Amino acid sequence: MEPILIILSLLTISVITLVFVVVWRDRRDLKLQQITEEIDKIEELCKEMRQYKTKTKEMLATSKKQTDSTVSRVENQVKQVRDSVANLEQRLRSVNKDSRQDSRKNSRDSGREKERQQKYSGRGKSRNPRRGQKPPSSGGGKEALRINDGEKYAKMVKLADQGLSNQEIAKRLKLGRKEVEVVLQLKRKQIS
Repeated sequence: MEPILIILSLLTISVITLVFVVVWRDRRDLKLQQITEEIDKIEELCKEMRQYKTKTKEMLATSKKQTDSTVSRVENQVKQVRDSVANLEQRLRSVNKDSRQDSRKNSRDSGREKERQQKYSGRGKSRNPRRGQKPPSSGGGKEALRINDGEKYAKMVKLADQGLSNQEIAKRLKLGRKEVEVVLQLKRKQIS
């Protein structure tokens, strides 16, 4: 019976070993299968990442092109604005130069006109023998106001038509601001 016991014990050990090997192999196959699945998932994620990377590069290239074209357009517009400003400054200088020349000419002309008026008007003599009295009124109770239409008054109206303020006109023509206001008001009343 001893040999049977030995055989039986050997058989039992063999069966146990065989079961152990089968279980071990199944576990190993299961782990390999899990690892393979995880590797497949990682490969899919890497593929998606490559796609996102190429899309991002394309978007960056497109935005760079758009930015470059926008910057060049803005630079061109800035250049045009600078050229326009330079042209306007040049025009302004020439207009100022012309107006200075006109004012010098007008001041010379007005000086000559004053000399002529003094020469022929008998300056210093009173033209009105009833000095200090009011001049007779004409017709309907309103006095006819006459303004000396000399060159400085014409120049006042011209400057006012150009849009200058009364104070600027007074400075340019070297007159009082109130005088300019009064003359322009009277001129406007005569025109309307």
